[in-house]
Formats: sequence, C-alpha cells, structure tokens
Amino acid sequence: MTKTLVIVESPSKAKKIGRFLGKDFIVQASIGHIVDLVSRSKNSLGVHVDRGFIPIYGIIPTQKNKVKALIKYASQVDQIYLAPDPDREGEAIAWHLYEIIRKKNDKPIKRVTFQEITKKAVLAGINSPRELDKNLFDAQQARRVLDRIVGFSVSPFLINKFNSPLSAGRVQSVTVKMIVDKEREINAFKPEEYWNINSPLSKNGENFTAKYIKKVNNTKTAQQVKSDLETDTYKVDKVDEFEQEREPLAPLITSSLASAAAGKYKFSAAQTMKAAQALYEAGLITYMRTDSTRLAKESTDFCRQWLEENKYDIPAKTNVYVSKKKAQDAHEAIRPTNVNQTPNNIYLPDEQTKIYVLIWERFVACQMNPALYDNVNVTIKTSSNHKLKASGKILKYKGWLEVIKDKSKDILLPSLKEEDKLKLSSKVSAIQKFTKPPARFSEKSLIEELEKKRIGRPSTYAAIMSKITSRAYVNKPRNKMFFIPTEKGMQVVDELDNFFEFMKYSYTAEMEDKLDLIAEGKLSYGDMMEEFYSPFKIELNKAYMSGQKDYGFRCSECEEEETIMYLHNGTFGYYLACVNYPKNCNNTLSCKMVGQEPVVTDNKGEPFDGAKCPNCQSPMLKYDGRFGPYTKCIEFPICKGKGKVPYGKKCPDCYNELYATFYENKNVLFCTGYYINECRYSEELSADELVNPEHVAVLKAKPVIPKKIDALLKR
Repeated sequence: MTKTLVIVESPSKAKKIGRFLGKDFIVQASIGHIVDLVSRSKNSLGVHVDRGFIPIYGIIPTQKNKVKALIKYASQVDQIYLAPDPDREGEAIAWHLYEIIRKKNDKPIKRVTFQEITKKAVLAGINSPRELDKNLFDAQQARRVLDRIVGFSVSPFLINKFNSPLSAGRVQSVTVKMIVDKEREINAFKPEEYWNINSPLSKNGENFTAKYIKKVNNTKTAQQVKSDLETDTYKVDKVDEFEQEREPLAPLITSSLASAAAGKYKFSAAQTMKAAQALYEAGLITYMRTDSTRLAKESTDFCRQWLEENKYDIPAKTNVYVSKKKAQDAHEAIRPTNVNQTPNNIYLPDEQTKIYVLIWERFVACQMNPALYDNVNVTIKTSSNHKLKASGKILKYKGWLEVIKDKSKDILLPSLKEEDKLKLSSKVSAIQKFTKPPARFSEKSLIEELEKKRIGRPSTYAAIMSKITSRAYVNKPRNKMFFIPTEKGMQVVDELDNFFEFMKYSYTAEMEDKLDLIAEGKLSYGDMMEEFYSPFKIELNKAYMSGQKDYGFRCSECEEEETIMYLHNGTFGYYLACVNYPKNCNNTLSCKMVGQEPVVTDNKGEPFDGAKCPNCQSPMLKYDGRFGPYTKCIEFPICKGKGKVPYGKKCPDCYNELYATFYENKNVLFCTGYYINECRYSEELSADELVNPEHVAVLKAKPVIPKKIDALLKR
C-alpha cells in the first residue's frame, strides 16, 4: 500500500484529518509559513528589483526544526500531498514546501485542498490531487513583494521626516487615511437647525402620531406651524396600502461575518476570525476566508430537508445568491458543515458559540421564504393646508424571521379611509434639533467601507485593525467601539498623500484587480511589478528629496525650465545633482561648502606646495572633502596616494602635525601620528576657532536618502 505524507497548516487540523485517513497516511503540520522574504542580508529589501523582482526567501528561524522534521517524514513515504488552506496564502505555503522538499527527494508531490474538515470532504480532496497552481502563488507573491517594497522603502522616509520610528504600508496607510478623512469631515461639519413637529391624533379613541412633512429650519416658522396645527381641524387626505416583502439575508462571507459579529457582539475582527478558524479546524464550518455567497447544491438540499422536517415553510425553488462582480469566488459561502448540528445541541467556548450561531442562522434563514409586511402610508391635511404623514407596519408572515429574530415592533394605525375626520388628542410638539456629524468608523463600519472601496482582502482586515492601533496611528478609546486618528496618524497620512499614488482609494482597488488577473493567468507577475515600480520609484525619489533646501541652482541639461539641483553628500565630498538624477539625468556639479552655502568648484584640486606623495613622491593636489581638506597624488588614479592637510599646530604628545576633520558631528583636530605611532590625541574645535572654516564642512544631518534606499533608486 502506498504511504502518503499529508502536510496541513495547523496541528489541530492535522490531528482531526489523521483520524479520517488511517494508518497509510502520515499527517503533519507546517504551522503556517516556513519561509519569508529575507530582511537581514546584503539585499535588505529581500527582492532583486533589478532582476525581474525575484524574491529572496529564507527559512523563518523558528521554523528550521520543523522544516528538518518535514524533510525527514518525506523521506519515509512514497508520495507527498500538500494540503494548506484552499486560498492564495495556502497555495504559497504549499509552493514553498514543494521547493524545499523537492531539493531533498524526487518523490511525487501533489496539491490537495479541503473546503471543510469533514470525513467526506477530506476523502474527496485526497482523491482529487492536482498540480500546484503557479498563478495563485504568483498572486500571493506579488502582494507580499508589493507590501515589502512599499513598507521597507517608504518607512525610512517617514522616520527621517519625523525623527520617530514610524512605518508605512500599502493597505495599512490607506486605512488610516480613511479614518483621518472621516475625522476631518466631522471637524468640518456645520450643524443645521431643523424642527420635528408632531400632532398626536385619534379616531374613535385609537391614538397615533402624524409628522409634519415640510422641512422647518427656524424658530419663527416652527412656532407659526405649531400654532396653526393646534387650532386646525384634521382629515385624511390619502391612504396608500401595500404589501412589502423582506428578503432573507445572503449567507455570510468573511467581511459580513466580521461586520455582523462587531455589530451584535462587539467583537473585534481578530476575535471573530480566531473563533471562525477554530470552528473550521473542528470541522463545524466551511472555509472562513471567502468573498463568495455561492452555496453547494448538496448543502442547500440538506438545509431545505431540515426545514421541512422541522415544520418550516420553504420556497418552491432553492434560493440562489450571486456573488459581487469582483469576488474571487474560489470558495463557497461560510456555512455549517452539518445543518443538523444546531447551536442548541453542540457545546463550544462562548466566542465560538456566538460565531457559530451567526453562521448557522444565516445559512438556514437564507433558504426560507421572505417575511411579509402590511404597510400603510396616510397623508393628513389640515384646514390651513398643512400636510402631515403617518405610517403603519404590521408583520403578517414571519418567513425567515422565525430563525433570525427581529427586534422591531409593529407600528399600528387605526382603520382609516379618505375624508375621515381626526381629532387632536393632546398638545402639538415642536422640538428643535440640529443635524449631527457623520459617525466615526467602528470596526463594523470600517470593514464595510474597506469592502465597498475594495481596499485589501477580507482575510487581511483583522491584521489591518491590529496594526493601525498597535502603532498608535489611531486610538480606540476604552469601552468605545470607534476609531479616532492620533496627531501622528494625521501627520503621516498628510506626508504620504503629498507624494504617493498608493494613498488613493482607487489605486488600491485597481491593484486588487491586477492581483486577481495574475491569479487567473491573465497578467504576469513581472509585468505587474514593473508597472507598479516605475512610477513608484519616481515618487519615492521626490519624497526623499522634498526635505532638501533649494540653493538656487538649476539644471542646464533638462528640457523643463527651473529644474532644481539639490545638494548631495558623496564619498568624495559635496556635489549638486539634478532632481531627476540618476534615472533621467546625469548632470552633477562638484562643490564645496562655504559657511552654509554650496559653491561650485572644478574639483580639479589645487597644487599643495611642499607635499610629496607617500607612494611615488609625485606632487600632491589639495581637495575639499566632506570630512575636511585632504591631499591626493597628481597621478591619481594610477597612484592611489593620499594625505592629510596640516592644520598648522603640533601635537602636544608626539609633536607630529594635527589635521582638521569632522567627526561624530564635531569639528576636531586629530594627530597625523596615529598613522606612525598610533597617537590618539584629539581636541575639539568650535566653528569660530577654525583658521579655514570653508574647508571643513559642518555636516549637521544624515544623508537625505539612506544608503539602502539610494541603492534601490539607482537600480
């Protein structure tokens, strides 16, 4: 009999699946991802940008022992089935497992997926192995590389700008922007006055309330209307009766589950997804990361059967729910794996119970009849031609509301017909009100807005909420459910908004479309990354250079007039470079600092009388370097001889010449004897003590662009 190794993600899932498969299968867990983009290497970005955006992966340090164990298990079987979760993230885990195991043996390796952890579904998956899906893997890899490039290259810009350990993220920063924009909308809101004017009426002793129809926005008009209504006579002008259907809600998907749990139980997205993950691994629900409302026919057939057996009405045909246009539709909606496992006959921890109730009720209710209401709208006219309106609503058939209880109550009106005369039963009320600003985002409303604007994926919402609060870009006041941006969050959003296209809501949604195209095999990973990176690189360079002072130098080689040249601090001293350098323009000018201003030089050096090259005895030339004046052999680069420029003062310890330099943000004299007898004498100088202050540049700041980012921009 063929021995098979099955690798899933979690230990609890491995244990349950192992019971279904028997002794011919070894089921092990990878415990999530086993590799990630490297962050500590010569290429700290973890991506070869100049080689087609090839990612540089490394085994996660905490996973090294697990990888060794999986390789050992793979050597003991005849074939390997990779069974991480059935989504892009799971496909990436499977792909990396494949690459590592394949290096050690050539046994058959296949991909299997389980939509639910039940014996039937697991056996069906095992009997339907397939090849790994390169397109799904590339879609996940593109997202990961995009996020790495944005995070690793933009975060240092924020750190330099605010001198604080800040971070940026392709989706994270846009989510903070949504909260900031909402707060500014609230702050800019101007309340408008309005009045609620109601007449309490009756017919044959049955009381009800009618509301004045016209908008009233000042006290004078309100008092006049109230006065009229208190003395007017009333009669029914029009009665409009109609039946209204209330359709059952669609089965839950990831975003609607998180939204429903936040609304009903005040759960965070992280709480909801943790509980749902546990339910999935226990085999109680289908896969919980989905954007599709589609249901398997077998599941709806079982549901309809359960409803009939339990004396509920069902529609003549199965209710079908169409997924949204941009949904990936890779998995069906979230539903119970067995409709007979009602919330009343299973025992679970409290949070899991609440989530299971939501999922079970929505699934069962979605296959029931609509609820029916009898509605009536009554228009009432007074003797001074004022109009009022009263509405009634009665639930006459519960339909799906038998399963999901509705807290709304019937609104009853007496039996009314046109021309019926009505009496004023008590005083008319006129209450002054003011319009309220829009509400701040709660987790529920933020998730709904993220989904509406197609920012991120439902599976990432929990992580997004966690990041923006833990990094103090937004606050969630104690015992409150809404988000408030911090001052830091607002500053970061404003700074990023000035330079980067990824901060636009539409940009993020379009990027999700492109990731979908990669998953469908309609767009290549490399083409998508190049399309993103070319404009991003220009934006990044402008962002870093934005803090530069304009010294008045303009590029003579660019077609655009007034193209600025910015000051740079290079290995051999200061130089001015075009703002488009080095991508689209190579124009540079050597310069030295005189006081705090750059002065253009020819950088050819000045003859330095009396100095001989220590290597070839040729004359030496004096140059202005970023750390002070120095000498270089006239035969350079054939001869590499260099030297120090004497300051004109002897060392008190060894009597060798002292030289001036800039060291650790200080003007310092060091002994040239260090190179002869390792003399370590030094003394600090103030700027006004320097004999030649123009020769020792006072470098007060770090380079404008960090070395790692500068290297990235030059690729």
